[in-house]
Amino acid sequence: MKLYHVAVEQDDGWFVGRILERNGVTTQGRTLDELVFMLRDAIHAMWNERNVQLELIIGAKIAVSERKRQPPRRASA
Repeated sequence: MKLYHVAVEQDDGWFVGRILERNGVTTQGRTLDELVFMLRDAIHAMWNERNVQLELIIGAKIAVSERKRQPPRRASA
């Protein structure tokens, strides 16, 4: 499995990722999950590679918030 390092920046609320090992792939997503999906899609389109591993390098100034899970609802009797 090929490993790519991705520099992640934030611009107007979007996460922007750029592959560091090779030129040609820079893409964006509204969430980190969407960014990873878009990166994998772009890598496949540009270099015909699948099943790649991505290591995101996220700067300290990027605001990443976790989704808060809602507690399960209890069924009313």
